[in-house]
Amino acid sequence: MKYIILFLTISLLYSCAETTSSSSITGLASGVTDGTKIYLDELGANNKRTPIDTAIVTKETFSLDNALAKDKNLLVLTLEGNRTPLILINDNSKVDITLYKDSISSSLVKGSRDNELFNEYRHNATALAKKRNELIRDMQQAQRETDGIMVTQLQGEIGSLDKTSIDSKKDIIKNNPDLIVSVMALSDLVNAKTITLEETEDYFNTLSLDIQKSTVGTSVNQYIAQSKSQRIASKLADVGNKAPEFTSKTPEGKDLALSDVLGKYTIVDFWASWCGPCRRENPNVVNVYNEYHDKGLNIISVSLDKPGQEARWKRAIVQDKMDWYHVSNLQFWQDPIPKKYGVRAIPATFLLDENGVIIAKNLRGPALGAKIKELLGKS
Repeated sequence: MKYIILFLTISLLYSCAETTSSSSITGLASGVTDGTKIYLDELGANNKRTPIDTAIVTKETFSLDNALAKDKNLLVLTLEGNRTPLILINDNSKVDITLYKDSISSSLVKGSRDNELFNEYRHNATALAKKRNELIRDMQQAQRETDGIMVTQLQGEIGSLDKTSIDSKKDIIKNNPDLIVSVMALSDLVNAKTITLEETEDYFNTLSLDIQKSTVGTSVNQYIAQSKSQRIASKLADVGNKAPEFTSKTPEGKDLALSDVLGKYTIVDFWASWCGPCRRENPNVVNVYNEYHDKGLNIISVSLDKPGQEARWKRAIVQDKMDWYHVSNLQFWQDPIPKKYGVRAIPATFLLDENGVIIAKNLRGPALGAKIKELLGKS
């Protein structure tokens, strides 16, 4: 889900009404010193900000004339010397802001239908999250007191609250296909893993074209496309199928192909130096390799280390005593090899026979040792 942008972590409050100003954004900056700058950026992919306009506070007022854009998107307003952002939805409506210097996120925004609904959505989400946290604390207390009846009751209340949250987001999407807040609600559902890929695509297809093409919409669309691709790859790399071939660079910078290293049995091991669970699993893999390599077990580890971290990758190989074949494109999750195998989490392993056919997947801990012993223990 790295493509999906979570905006609700930013605390803000909106209120809306009509405005007749000739400027795109006008505002009252109560208590803000004259000469203070106010910055307006467009929020793009990966939370990248593109400057749009700058205003200077004069007699506690300001105006931003270049705020309106052709496409519906998100804007970020910040006050000089204050890093707290105010998120605005640019729906090409003129807005008027009452900016509170000591509580930017509580500033009032008037004049936009999309911002009005976003305000309601944000308020409800915050209230539900607060109530959920209270219920979780009560449940934890009941668990400490071994009050099973109360634990069960509170679990039911939490489940009911979660359903209310999910249903409210779905209603927003269904009822407002032409508003940015709808795709933001869809993004939140995806990030919370509360809807299937099929549901995500169905809801996305109901949105208007300009909302689909917004920054958040593009992120959701990328998630859908990537998930479909990974699903197909996962089926191709299923037990009984021949493992997808690949070639990549060794730590020495040479090309090495999967077909070059096939043994009687071969483990294709996906890991990374930054992956804690991978590093904790490595001693087990080392033990299995040391015991069965002479009997025909080979391993090729594919690292998902990040660009510029070649030294860290090589150092981890030595530290963990991984004395077998290694390759990496140093492209993190953009590496084409894990994509071929439908890998979405690491560590991940694929056990191949001598012909490169996958005979088992994701064996870890004792299960890996038991399977290799079954295959090579009597060799």
